[in-house]
Amino acid sequence: MIVPRAEYSPYFVPESKLWYHNFGQTSLWTVFDGNLGEHFSFSFANHWFNYYESFDDTKALYKNTWRTDECNWVDWANISVHFGQFSITLGKDYIHLGTFENDAYDFDSHGVMNSLLWNNYQVYQWGGSLNWTSSDESTKLMLQMTTEQIMEKPFASKRLGDYVYSLFGSHETEEGLILMGSVGHYPSIGWMGALGLQLPVADVLTVQGDGYLAGNYIAASVKLSATLGDHFDLFAKGGFDTGENEVLDAVKSSVYCGLGGYWFPLRNRDLRVHALCVYDAYGHALTISGGVTYALNLKLF
Repeated sequence: MIVPRAEYSPYFVPESKLWYHNFGQTSLWTVFDGNLGEHFSFSFANHWFNYYESFDDTKALYKNTWRTDECNWVDWANISVHFGQFSITLGKDYIHLGTFENDAYDFDSHGVMNSLLWNNYQVYQWGGSLNWTSSDESTKLMLQMTTEQIMEKPFASKRLGDYVYSLFGSHETEEGLILMGSVGHYPSIGWMGALGLQLPVADVLTVQGDGYLAGNYIAASVKLSATLGDHFDLFAKGGFDTGENEVLDAVKSSVYCGLGGYWFPLRNRDLRVHALCVYDAYGHALTISGGVTYALNLKLF
């Protein structure tokens, strides 16, 4: 899959009474998944450039290739071996925190409508996991061990305490209720629990809720999404972050809330036009954003 996204995000700061702008999550992603025989599979995802304010953002992606404390151009690259209902995954992956904002592809997310944890914690890390999936694929469990941003470079530390250890689980019912969560130790932020819930309320309405608890840092959000036929979606999201955490840039309590909409010109929904209006009390800014995302699905073999 090849996914280009172009975005323009003007924002107003009431304190200065001035408008500023950036280019949001403008980038080009590739995502490839496949099987290597009966027992092996692979997954690779990356973004080739960033253009938030200038092409200097792209230079940083490649400069940070072998760093764990900064974003770089490889999101994940791993291989899995499968035996029955179990599998082992090794390589670079994302830390499964057990929330819907964490579980979504970056090109499907809107950072201005996400928590401080999503915006500041580097979840793409090197390591491995032991996974179990029930026979009907409704329940999943994962034990994961990864590097962490505290060590700056992959496996640079010999201290076992500098690695992430976490347990993730998810379950989906026949009615469409999805419950997921995790508990783990993250060296730069301590012990943390996370929870995600998705509940279909009607044929067209879905409710999602996410929450994090790490020491005195607490974050929670609720998102309502409505599907209006084949071509339109509307959504609203609000949340808060509270408590102090230097790594997450959380220094005071804050709230954010916004409205958004998607227009899908094509019936298969591969082409998406979005518009957002978000107020973020932490950044004291009102953002009005618009953009286009196209997911080109390719089958190589």
